[in-house]
Amino acid sequence: MELHVTSATDGSVFAVPASLDSITTYVLLEQEDWFEKEVAFVRRFLTPGMTVIDIGANLGLYSIPMARLVGPAGAVFAYEPAGTTRALLETSRTLNACSSLVILASAVADRVGEAHLAHGTSSELNALSDQGAGEAVSTTSLDAEDNAARWARAPDFIKIDAEGAEDLVIDGGAQFFQRHSPLVMFEIKAGNDVNHALQARFASIGYRAFRSLGATPLLVPVAPGEAIDSYELNLFAAKPDRVTTLAAAGLLVERIPDWKPNSEQRRTALAPLGRLPLGRVFNQMLNVDRLDRRFVDGLAGFAHWRMLERPLAERCAALFASLTRLQTLCAAEPTLPRLATLARVAHEAGRREVAVKALEQLIERMMRGERQIVEPFWPACPRYDQIAPGNDISVWLTASIFEQYEKIAGFSSYFLPSRIDLGQMARTPFAAAEIERRRILQLAKAGQQPPVPARLCAAAPDHVNAELWRRGCVPGTVTEAAAS
Repeated sequence: MELHVTSATDGSVFAVPASLDSITTYVLLEQEDWFEKEVAFVRRFLTPGMTVIDIGANLGLYSIPMARLVGPAGAVFAYEPAGTTRALLETSRTLNACSSLVILASAVADRVGEAHLAHGTSSELNALSDQGAGEAVSTTSLDAEDNAARWARAPDFIKIDAEGAEDLVIDGGAQFFQRHSPLVMFEIKAGNDVNHALQARFASIGYRAFRSLGATPLLVPVAPGEAIDSYELNLFAAKPDRVTTLAAAGLLVERIPDWKPNSEQRRTALAPLGRLPLGRVFNQMLNVDRLDRRFVDGLAGFAHWRMLERPLAERCAALFASLTRLQTLCAAEPTLPRLATLARVAHEAGRREVAVKALEQLIERMMRGERQIVEPFWPACPRYDQIAPGNDISVWLTASIFEQYEKIAGFSSYFLPSRIDLGQMARTPFAAAEIERRRILQLAKAGQQPPVPARLCAAAPDHVNAELWRRGCVPGTVTEAAAS
């Protein structure tokens, strides 16, 4: 059996197993999108007519959106060796009328031949291995495919998600990577294992490493030997010519300059906050002369980052300067407003580990009863920028912190069960539909057969799969009628 689940981001429809044991099924029902931040950048980067290679296409969370973006004039070559998974991908191709999607029944490795594909507990975890139950599959290499003239024009983008076999893909593509200059996205973390050598391997063949920011589809440089955030799953690599093209298009920053706020930037550091619904609560707090100078510098950097008319490198420099100042300040003198702002800035800078730790400090303080707000701050959760706090800011503040923690502490509640009371969160007037979905899905996966609440039966901008929930199609759940 299968489900057809729609992405709330771009309307793509995915055929997935009708089981919450499938990572893709669970995550799509939970978040109505894939959990990897890189998807947003890929959506922004691709344009009609481009040629794309997707190694390890799985159920098409990248292939389908990419094929829709490149259109009939482009082509996406999706390599998926697992038979059952490939059949679902073919269904998704039909559902989305993706005529440019070419699905190939091979694993990409270092040679042409045969191999054993070991089946994981979910299709995303299938891997080439001599161990475990699975299926025999054919293998190919990038050089072999290139020599066979598989693609009519030079590839613009290649995604490598080979569950630990990325080195084999590079080994089998020596001529390919010398001949072509695609932007490459490569997985650096499979399970709990991080392949620290991949960045050096790409550097040895002339590619620079980049990472995607947390909340903005933009690439920033990763220096050799730079510590990688523990939440980072993928990096990007590009040759100098591709780097120049991406930078000219406003998709990449080649170098982050130094930045520090001047007197005017400090004076206007609070202006963006004053324009938010939350700004009305701050009243006399919106006065930089009454704030710690270090906090003002952090706020000024974040305000400058949000000035879209400024040069991109300058904006990024201000964002990272803000993060550094806020980290130093919160290590010495943390307050609720400072920690909330740090969590927000760190998330936008793609420093998810820092953001999670700041949120954990916030939660610990609030569980001890701390509620004092004596400084203006940015909401930890970006969605709350446009939500008025109402009469009790402490309820709003708690909801914003707990929602952001729930969303970013783990990639999904499939992997990391919620550590907070989702039922209580869902009863607040501020909670997103995703919070209710997470609550029900965890109960369903645990075999408790929860009834589908009324909220999940009604379509909304942040809940586009209401029909699946209403009809009782979500595995492990029951409709209200059946429950009664």
